[in-house]
Amino acid sequence: MLGFIRRYRDLLAIGALLAVPLITYLAHAKRGRDLNGLDRAVLWATAPIERAITSVVGGAIDRQQSWFALRGVREENLELRRENLRLKGEVARLAESQEENARLRRLLGFAEAAPAPMLVAPVVGESPVLNLLTLKVGKGTRDGVAKGMAVLASEGIVGRVLNAGPTSADVLLLSDSNFAVPVRVQRSRARAKVLGQGALNRPALVQAQRTEDIEEGDILVTSGTDGVFPKGLVVGRVAGVERPNHGMFLSAEVAPAVDLAYPDSRLEEVFVLTGLPGRQDFPEASLPAR
Repeated sequence: MLGFIRRYRDLLAIGALLAVPLITYLAHAKRGRDLNGLDRAVLWATAPIERAITSVVGGAIDRQQSWFALRGVREENLELRRENLRLKGEVARLAESQEENARLRRLLGFAEAAPAPMLVAPVVGESPVLNLLTLKVGKGTRDGVAKGMAVLASEGIVGRVLNAGPTSADVLLLSDSNFAVPVRVQRSRARAKVLGQGALNRPALVQAQRTEDIEEGDILVTSGTDGVFPKGLVVGRVAGVERPNHGMFLSAEVAPAVDLAYPDSRLEEVFVLTGLPGRQDFPEASLPAR
C-alpha cells in the first residue's frame, strides 16, 4: 500500500487538489436545509483552504493591478516631464523673440529719427584689457566705418570708433578714461564736459561752474562742438552734485544713458554714424595685438 502511494503520490496529490474545489462547489451548491453532516464537514474542512487560496489569488491580482497602475503613472509622469521641458523651452524662445522684436523696434524708431546716415553693427566682442574699455563691432572699412566716427545706441551715446579694420572695428566706450565729450544740461543749457573714469567708476562731470544751474537728475546731451557727436544726443543723467565753498567748479557724476557696465554690457547692436566724417586726430590707444 505504501509503495502504491509513493509511486502515484503526484497523481494522488493532483486528484486531491481537484477534488477539494469540486466537493466545495457541490457543498455550496446545496441549500442550507439540504446540507447533511458530510457536507457540513467538507465545508468546515475546506473553508480555511478556500480562504487561503482566495487571499493568495486576490493578493496576486491586486499586486499585478497595482504594478500595471504604477507603471502607467510612471509613464504618464515621464510624459508630463517631457511636455514641461518642451513648454519651458517654448516660453524661453517666445521671451527671446519678444525681447528681440522690442529691441528691433527701438532700433528702427531711432534710425528713422537719426541725425545723420548710419549703419547697424552687431557687437561681436569686448576688450580683455581693463584699462582700455572697448567693444568690437562686426562692421569695418569695407562698410564705410572709419576712425573717430560716433557710435550710438537707441538710448544714447556709446563711444567712438578707435580703430577700424576691413571687417570689424574697435569702439572706445564712454566709460573709458581716454574718452571725453562736451555736453549741455538739457534743462538749463549749462555747459560742461563728461570724462570717463574707467570700469569701476561712473564718468565724471567736469568744467561745470559752481554757479551754474545744474541739479541732481538733469539730463545731459551732446553739445555738438567736438566734431564727432551731433548736437542733442543723450549722454546720461547728473548724479551726486557737490558744490564746494571755494573754487570755480562743482563736482558730479554721470549715470550713462546706455548700460556700459564692463564686462556685463547688454549691448547687442550699435549704430555707427557714417554720415559724419569723424575726427582723425585722436591720440592712439594701445589695443592688444590682433
